[in-house]
Amino acid sequence: MHIYYKNMFLLLPILIGDALQANYRINIIPISDLVNQNVNVKYQKCYDEISFEYMPFHLSINPASHPHKGFFKETFILSIANATVQNYGLVLVGNIFIEELIWKNFNHNLAHLKWYDQSQIVHVPGRVAVIGQAAAHNYFHWLTEVLCRLALLEMQGIEYDYLYVPYDLHFMQESLKLWGIDSCKIIGASSDLCLQADQLIVPCLVSNVSFGGVLGACYVQLHLLNYVKEKLLKAALAHQPSIELAPKIFISRKDAPQRKVINEDAVFALFEQEGFVRYELDKLSVIDQILLFYQADVVVSAQGTGLANIIFCQPGTQIVELLQGLNDCTFWYLSQDLHLNYTAVQTTKFIQNYFEAWSKNTSMDLSVIKKVIENL
Repeated sequence: MHIYYKNMFLLLPILIGDALQANYRINIIPISDLVNQNVNVKYQKCYDEISFEYMPFHLSINPASHPHKGFFKETFILSIANATVQNYGLVLVGNIFIEELIWKNFNHNLAHLKWYDQSQIVHVPGRVAVIGQAAAHNYFHWLTEVLCRLALLEMQGIEYDYLYVPYDLHFMQESLKLWGIDSCKIIGASSDLCLQADQLIVPCLVSNVSFGGVLGACYVQLHLLNYVKEKLLKAALAHQPSIELAPKIFISRKDAPQRKVINEDAVFALFEQEGFVRYELDKLSVIDQILLFYQADVVVSAQGTGLANIIFCQPGTQIVELLQGLNDCTFWYLSQDLHLNYTAVQTTKFIQNYFEAWSKNTSMDLSVIKKVIENL
């Protein structure tokens, strides 16, 4: 399979996955062109462009990876008759993929596209809303992007019969239940599933910013995130925690698949003397995670997706992020949005190669940790 991507006046061929033998071509075009060409595609504008500007990241080793100002593109919701969706949430209108639905403008995310003949396509009557997208299996992107797309649907009063979304991880199931979504309405996205509905309802990606995708920062639309926060927090506060909640919390990376802290026990021992309690978030329910961060006075954590839970912290909460080799400023920006008392601490040398830094285990300098504790 080939994809031809229109970039200015160039056509760039991109090879796609295991469907090469099908000799099937997919065209990538802007939504404005598709709406003009296809009467089955309806466009509903939601919000105008939204600008943002943050204090620059003072620990940046490559400012180009950490743009501190720009804007989110116009948000919209599509209604498309007889389109198909496959894998984690890739939507095709015939042989057309919509340019604005490429996550962060990273074309490699289309490598999951496959060709299906009609006998392989599952037909579903009614309206299917698609909120699945690339990176949905990451808790941060789930909260700040996937659920924000769900928020966009609710804020616009859009109704649907089914929700197409990844559903295999416990935090996905728990958060959608907490949201109030009936499990009977959920179609679990799958790598070998291609579905066609009478109508696909497709909210735009909420992470698309004016400068495209960068590796060193993720950006969040605050009005959508606040909707997610209030929706989940209100539901969680109706429950009692199943764990003891400490006001000083230390977030472990022992349960992380990568970027572990090799000397974490030694690091935590220093914080434990100051009354901190250690938590492995993967072992906690979504409700317990929300309640834990909501009542916390101080949160200390190595870099990781678990820090997405700071959206549930109350303004003024002290957040200490212990940076490892990865030079990323996502939570520095997010804390500014949320009015949190955030401190970034470099505990080891930053690694220039992002992908190596993203996966590499590191040891933290204990002399740096002792200074952090003194400042607390």
